[in-house]
Amino acid sequence: MGKVDTKHAEVVAESMIKLLKRVSSVCTVTLDNGGELAAHEKVAKAMNADICFAKPYASYQRGTNENTNGIIRRTWPKKMALSHLTEDDVRTMEMLINTMPRKVLYPKDFKLLLGGK
Repeated sequence: MGKVDTKHAEVVAESMIKLLKRVSSVCTVTLDNGGELAAHEKVAKAMNADICFAKPYASYQRGTNENTNGIIRRTWPKKMALSHLTEDDVRTMEMLINTMPRKVLYPKDFKLLLGGK
């Protein structure tokens, strides 16, 4: 997770690249069709990964994303302005999500799966 101060596609792409480079291998990235993701080709090239797009209004095609959003919204409700959050707030949420046990990974969590990073 990362904090960006704007939804400009180039800024979002740079942030995505920075975050994805923390993972040893990225094969595919599934995105929705938001305008902030218009620079997806830059991400694909930098990560040597395929970019897939979910169909509009097909949240079932982004199950992990929707589940993660639900976890985040338990702490930060949808109507809450996120602009006041600090980078530390975002890192704390990231740690919470990455250390949360997942049935699909049993008995591991994402942090252990990624080598403790």
